[in-house]
Amino acid sequence: MKISPLTIFGFIFLLPVLSFCQENQTPDQKEIYRTIVLIANSWSKNNLDTLEKYLDKDYVHTDVRGQFLSRSKWLGDVKDRKEKGVVFSDVGFEDVHIEIHGQFAFVTGANTLSGAAFTGKDNKTQQRKLRFTQILLKEDNIWKRMKFQATYIDDL
Repeated sequence: MKISPLTIFGFIFLLPVLSFCQENQTPDQKEIYRTIVLIANSWSKNNLDTLEKYLDKDYVHTDVRGQFLSRSKWLGDVKDRKEKGVVFSDVGFEDVHIEIHGQFAFVTGANTLSGAAFTGKDNKTQQRKLRFTQILLKEDNIWKRMKFQATYIDDL
């Protein structure tokens, strides 16, 4: 198969533009990304102080099993894990898309999680993937997570 000079020309000039668009995030988008990673890592390490700061007062969490958790219930679960000394590995992020509409941000993406708490097995190296949706609200110059919903995307 022969590639035309026009195709080569298109790749040479189009590829850098596509790469630039992916890296061209607004300061708010960068801050939102940092916030969702901070919340995930704080959850995995049971850092209640950080979670208290970055969760909205009316936070609602719907987990991968469809359980609906209020802010106090979700933080209570984290507190219980902390008291038992249960710490999870870091949470990986991919395919993250951030849309901002005024004071609200809508974030979708995928997480990679590992450990027995996620797999239901004793194999702590097995990974699970989930697809998430998060809604954040900018309050006093801080992006706070208001809503979270996740669904497993791999086989059980």
